Amino acid sequence: MKKERIGFLGLSAMAMLLASCGDDSSNTFISDPSDNSSVETIYDLGKCNDKREGEVVFVEKANANYKCVRSDWENIGKPESSSDEKKSSSSGKKESSSSSKNDSSNSGKSSSSSKGDSSDKSSSSEKSSQGKSSSSKVSSSSSVPESSSSVQGADETVKTVAISKQVFNGVAEKGPYAAGSTLRLSELDEALDLTGTNFEWEVTGSQGDFTSPKITLSTQYAQLQVSGSYYNENFFKPSTGTLTLRGIVDLKDRESVNMNVLIHLIHKRVVYLYTESGKYKNVPAAKAAAEQEIMKAFNFGGANHSFEDLSIFGKTEDDAKLLAASVLLQGDLTESELLSRLTSIAENLEKDGTWDDDEETRVKMADWIMAYSYGTQGIRQMLEEINPQVPPFEKYIGLFVGDAYGFGACTDENDAEFLKVKNGYSSNLGKQYVCEEGAWRIMYSTEALYENACTVKKSGTFMSPETSKDTYICDGGHGSWRPVSLYDLPKEHFRNSEVEYGSFKDSRDGQEYKTVTIGLQTWMAENLNYYDKDNTNLVANAWCYKNVEKNCNLGGRLYTWTAAMNLPSGYLTASAAEEIESPHQGICPDGWHLPDSTEWYQVANYVYKVDGASGLLKSAKGWQTYSTSTVSNDPYGFSAIPTGAYYGTHTTPSGDFSQTTFDDDGYFANFWTSSEAKKVTGAIYAYLDYRKTALGFYSSQYNEKDRGFSVRCVKN
Repeated sequence: MKKERIGFLGLSAMAMLLASCGDDSSNTFISDPSDNSSVETIYDLGKCNDKREGEVVFVEKANANYKCVRSDWENIGKPESSSDEKKSSSSGKKESSSSSKNDSSNSGKSSSSSKGDSSDKSSSSEKSSQGKSSSSKVSSSSSVPESSSSVQGADETVKTVAISKQVFNGVAEKGPYAAGSTLRLSELDEALDLTGTNFEWEVTGSQGDFTSPKITLSTQYAQLQVSGSYYNENFFKPSTGTLTLRGIVDLKDRESVNMNVLIHLIHKRVVYLYTESGKYKNVPAAKAAAEQEIMKAFNFGGANHSFEDLSIFGKTEDDAKLLAASVLLQGDLTESELLSRLTSIAENLEKDGTWDDDEETRVKMADWIMAYSYGTQGIRQMLEEINPQVPPFEKYIGLFVGDAYGFGACTDENDAEFLKVKNGYSSNLGKQYVCEEGAWRIMYSTEALYENACTVKKSGTFMSPETSKDTYICDGGHGSWRPVSLYDLPKEHFRNSEVEYGSFKDSRDGQEYKTVTIGLQTWMAENLNYYDKDNTNLVANAWCYKNVEKNCNLGGRLYTWTAAMNLPSGYLTASAAEEIESPHQGICPDGWHLPDSTEWYQVANYVYKVDGASGLLKSAKGWQTYSTSTVSNDPYGFSAIPTGAYYGTHTTPSGDFSQTTFDDDGYFANFWTSSEAKKVTGAIYAYLDYRKTALGFYSSQYNEKDRGFSVRCVKN
């Protein structure tokens, strides 16, 4: 009779039982599926090898016996079923003769042949087998391939399967593979050769997610392959072509398994280490060694997790390394070019685990990311639109680039160091790069001009190049040098280091102020910076310049006249003559008071008579240059800084000054006096002008009480 020989085919199609010719055998059929010599489906037969040669196993769903013959399972027909043979069998094997085992089309009916001659039954069985052998097919849907945990042969017991009816969840990623991409899991034997047992399914999620069918394998090792289009994380769109990745996975004691480029890159290396190197006696050790080697090849350090557990949207450092490798390997390549690159690197790694003899590829990868217009920041932003959990891959990009260019690692110790590319393979030959936040970046023009890098770590530092009249501040790093503005600088920057200052601590808030004595008066050498949220006279009547809190550290607060006088705001539009004392403490601390206009005149007159210009009360720094005659060297240390003012409703957008609510820093220093003006809505204030060499006063214009000016207190 004809026999059927099967090999295990992919589960994406119906498993085909290939017909071959042969003679009938005299082996006793095993017909009772209730004993251990039966399995549920052909996928539970396990591997046919030399040890199992001649073994016969009953397959329930096929309703047939299969025999192991020369590495293939042959369908040798339905089992014999004779009550007479069951009684007299010398083999001692159990046999069953129910019609449900002999003829699936007559399920549930009694078999009349069970009472007939055994030779007739054998003949009937052969006819039934012959009638099916040429067209017999077994459906093998990948959705539910199930297995028995063990298969007992005619003369031996097969070892327990390693993976039994296990469903695996995971993600397939270069970038995330698209839904509909195909995955294939292929069983590997002890020599990591394919056995022919395959399972196929598809990616179903938008981020490469998948769920496998039930998997049954005789070993814990398999080749996992994914093929399809994927999200290109460098171009922010789906790939135009397809890419196939494959690698060895260890399925022991796990319910999830991922597929990625790192698994693909070490595939050949794992096989070599286990089967040819002689160094490793087990697959886990070979696989772990290959994982360490590929991380070192990228200059990422070591690996702390199995690659089957990694994802470009994972939380670990190894996940960040995977994403960095994925970005670098992709570059600006097409899918076919990427596959060629992956194949080349895998072959390079295969024999010695290093990637040392392909310097040109490494440098090209570094060149691409360093010239990429969107940079790693753009890649991060676009990936976060897919999944907000993106690991810190940028630093590993930096490690790779530093190694490829010969710069070494960028660390805190060499932050702001800048080096020139000298590798002849590089398209960036001669360009300079700066170490910042653990990564190398291009050096910007101002940095290169003054040979001084601005990094995040140096944020807030200043430089005064000999070749420039300007002072620059490092504004947040990333190469951002800019000319300083007034409020970039600390108040110490404006003091005269040759003056011996006194000091005073305000008991109300603990702030300390420098003081100077000029003639017979002792003045604060800086603007008052006092505020009490519980003082209704101050609320909504005192500001930091541009409402930036740190600006008060330099310029003090800007007060309305009533706030400076510590009077209710009703006096902004009414005379406060009856409330004004002499001296009037106002908002000044105990022992100090708000000077009236005569006290301001007194200090100005003293400086004028001694040094020829009351404008010398200006600070030596911070003023816009008008002429050399208006420049002060601040000989008294009074250090009046041009902190600007709050104009509120008095802004004049079309004017030369006071164009915005807060304006005129660098141009004017304005100070309230305790003296009211003739109009009840105004008060007298003293001012210093960048264009003038003398202290002046306004008593009839620009002096509305609701403007915000500075306060200098004078000692009682």
